[in-house]
Amino acid sequence: MLRGSEDQDYTELVMDNEQLTQNLPIVVEKIESFACADRVIRHVREGKVTFARVGEFKNVNVDEFKRTLSKIKTVCTAVNGDIVGVAGDWLIIAPSMAKIERN
Repeated sequence: MLRGSEDQDYTELVMDNEQLTQNLPIVVEKIESFACADRVIRHVREGKVTFARVGEFKNVNVDEFKRTLSKIKTVCTAVNGDIVGVAGDWLIIAPSMAKIERN
């Protein structure tokens, strides 16, 4: 809800208490092996948005990278989350309460 008057140079944004107390944690991880998928999955199940850097892992061991990505995608689907690759080296994994907009 916006509040303001004609003689003010700004508009005040009034938020209810529920909006003020909700925080969406964001975690940054590095995926270097199949075992790292468990950490990322734990974060998603806890309701945290995770930025995961895959870096050279996707080039060094393609089969293991595909298995890792498949495991994360499966859990994202199960919890109504979302996953997207960004700039080739990063993944954004979001829980159900966050939506990734694609343009």
